[in-house]
Amino acid sequence: MNYKEMNHLKNALQMIKRWDIIITVLFLALSFIPVSIFSYQQAKVEARIDNLEYVAVISSRNKEVKRYTLTGHKSTEKLNIPEIECNPDTVEVRDEEIRIESSTCPEQICVNTGYISKPGPAIICLPHQVIISVEAVGGEENADQIIISS
Repeated sequence: MNYKEMNHLKNALQMIKRWDIIITVLFLALSFIPVSIFSYQQAKVEARIDNLEYVAVISSRNKEVKRYTLTGHKSTEKLNIPEIECNPDTVEVRDEEIRIESSTCPEQICVNTGYISKPGPAIICLPHQVIISVEAVGGEENADQIIISS
């Protein structure tokens, strides 16, 4: 650094006052408040999720035909549901997941959806009007109100 650059840097440092540093540090500290609030709320949500039980709801032609508890299931099982037109033995439960194993519908979208195990995604077969969804049951409040964002 030459003398001119050092003089310029010295003048710049003289422009910074004590209150500039105090305000900057204060704003920096305040910027961490949203992170701490989010972490606290996330910990509460995770504690509630531990108490939830996941239940598969199988509907055909807008009528609920069967509920099956997925939480704690530890084997592979085919459910016999006569209300499903394509094939009554088409629904398979493996461990804590559920899927439509085979179907006679032309596009096979319901089969290609694969396994679901948590609330949110659903398996839908439009030609046979079958819907399989997962609901969370239990906890302090309705699971529909629990939102997890990452």
